[in-house]
Amino acid sequence: MTNNDRNPATATATGILEAAPGTAAPHDKDSKKGEDSKKNKDTKKNKAQWRAAKALAYFALIFTGLMVLAEPWLLIPVAALLLAISLWD
Repeated sequence: MTNNDRNPATATATGILEAAPGTAAPHDKDSKKGEDSKKNKDTKKNKAQWRAAKALAYFALIFTGLMVLAEPWLLIPVAALLLAISLWD
């Protein structure tokens, strides 16, 4: 970026450009529309991640239960893991 491209009103002492608070970027002609569509995409992504995490948690729970039924001594590391998770915070 050359000095001709910089706006002296928004330039800082270090030469990094910062937008004024509450102003839209010049390339965002319809910033509200862009924010709404991005928010909607983020919501869908979060919902998909939540569903995947929930499915993985149920799979792990069922698989662990089957392993404990097959070999009861496997309950020891499962109990240790649950204790470690409960003491994490």
